Amino acid sequence: MHNESEISFGKILPIGLMLFSFFFGAGNLIFPPVLGQLAGENLSSATIGFCLSGVGFPLLGILAMAIVRADNPDAMASPVSPLYGRIVTILCALSIGPFFAIPRTCAVSFDTGILSLLPAGWGTTALMAYSVFFFGLSYFLSVNPSKIIDNIGKVLSPLLLFCLGVLIIFVLTNPMGSLYPANGIYKNAAFFKGFQEGYNTMDLLCSLLFGSLVIKAIENQGIKDHKLLTRMVVYAGIIAAICLALIYSALSYAGAVSTEAFGIVSNGGQLLNMICVYYMGFPGQIILALIIFCACITTSIGITTSISGYFHELSKGQVSYQRLCLYISLFSLVVANFGLSNIIKFSIPVICMLYPIVIAIVILNIGQSIFHRDKVIFRACLSLTTLFALFDGLRAGGVNIRALDRVLTEYLPLFDIGFGWVFPCFGGILLGFLYRLIFSKEGK
Repeated sequence: MHNESEISFGKILPIGLMLFSFFFGAGNLIFPPVLGQLAGENLSSATIGFCLSGVGFPLLGILAMAIVRADNPDAMASPVSPLYGRIVTILCALSIGPFFAIPRTCAVSFDTGILSLLPAGWGTTALMAYSVFFFGLSYFLSVNPSKIIDNIGKVLSPLLLFCLGVLIIFVLTNPMGSLYPANGIYKNAAFFKGFQEGYNTMDLLCSLLFGSLVIKAIENQGIKDHKLLTRMVVYAGIIAAICLALIYSALSYAGAVSTEAFGIVSNGGQLLNMICVYYMGFPGQIILALIIFCACITTSIGITTSISGYFHELSKGQVSYQRLCLYISLFSLVVANFGLSNIIKFSIPVICMLYPIVIAIVILNIGQSIFHRDKVIFRACLSLTTLFALFDGLRAGGVNIRALDRVLTEYLPLFDIGFGWVFPCFGGILLGFLYRLIFSKEGK
């Protein structure tokens, strides 16, 4: 049995690096540089917004799992109803899994790290061959979860951080240019746009499943004491959050100072490639390929592992963990060959719908000492949040009910910039408190 004195940095660091590597994948690389270019002189507020949704809330998601002490993410929303909690978790699992995020890891690593090294016209065939290799390796490293800390936390994560560190040192010591004026919505709402761009990392959706994986990884080390386990989850989450925030800030800055050299480049992968070549020539392309591959394969492993474990438990052991890893890898291989642009296009409306719901779930669980997992408060908050998040998702997908859209834009604050869920979320919490206050008085 472990005691609190046995919490050592040497034990926590591999778990923190493992968690960082799970989070740091495709979207984490390609979106910050583009954000930096578009935000320009408003880089600071845009980066803060991005880090809040892309780092802060995923960290809170991990902490919420530790606070609730649940290794099953369904429990996070179970006060609404067990069915609601399960539906939300399954939707998150499919979105961060074989539908969008896992295929995106392969597509991004190919488009940004491999494609530029190939002769013209080889793209489609090469993507197919690369995806077979990528998901074969991901499957091989996922089927033995007991070795996951050694494989990722002690090997792939340090390699990833080293490669990123080389690039970041070049950028910070020799900037390509100065900051340009902000573009588009970044002129007047840089924080909110940055916050919404953080959705694209999908890290908050991952956090509930990654939280359960981290808890199990710690338990596999023989740590069963709840207080000790919670503290280790917190420390591991902080290590991952610090690494993510520093890298996002550096990548955003790299993008912001590159406008003078390259102009506005809408594809984050191409922009990263151009930055690496600018500083290091052809070796820069090789380093970028290593960065992208390490980031994407570790995320693919993390998501495949966590989702397979979740569905294995959901099936009550009737479908083996290894078989689920195989099914997820094969399905992801097929989707990856549709190409990066199509994956991103179809994922955005789903992300815009799910992200607000999971933010609300995390807030309610982090505030356990205030909300006491009260069914009335959970139901009022999540019913309203779900409804308006659905409107935001439809709007992001280009489906507009004109009359409704006009009314909500005029009367619901923040709806016009994609945050129509915020006031209903906190309004639902307030309604739940008022309901409890009124009926508790009547009962006296």
